[in-house]
Amino acid sequence: MKGRPVGSMIRNRIAAILNKITVGYGYEIYKIYKEYFGQVHIRTIYYNLKKGIEKEEILLFRIEKEMGDYSWGKEVEKIYYTIGPYANIQLPLKDLEIIKKIPLNPIKKNLEINWENELKNMSQVLKKEIDDYNEKYDVLSNQGKKLLKEKLNQRYNKLKEYFGPKISKEKMKELLKNTIPPTP
Repeated sequence: MKGRPVGSMIRNRIAAILNKITVGYGYEIYKIYKEYFGQVHIRTIYYNLKKGIEKEEILLFRIEKEMGDYSWGKEVEKIYYTIGPYANIQLPLKDLEIIKKIPLNPIKKNLEINWENELKNMSQVLKKEIDDYNEKYDVLSNQGKKLLKEKLNQRYNKLKEYFGPKISKEKMKELLKNTIPPTP
């Protein structure tokens, strides 16, 4: 296969960091990355956070404004991130060993995640993808139908796997009732 490989080592490392610390804001993630993995430009971290949100590998958790005496003014905006359901953390063994050295993040005040709301939002996205599949069904080739069915089922199963420990089975069933993908 020619071209640029899919995925990003930096994004995988960021996801692994978030998996370890649970919730973190951009500059905090940058400092951890730089300390444990070496030099990286802060813009690269923010680019990969943005890309991770697009791919739902990383979730934008909360945006908070904090008052203080900063060189640029009296206020800072902290955007908190957490790991998403579609994160695929595949790192070399040496990187996994480095991740183990990162200290656990003490739970930050007022940073409780509303997992039901997150699942509701993601199930709506999946529902739209299923509706799009159903609209295109007649024009898709058999191989295209098969590939899309597999992708939709993988996404559905990833959501169930990711949110399973975070939400009761009854609530998950209720939130996912309209997003059951076509069977492969």
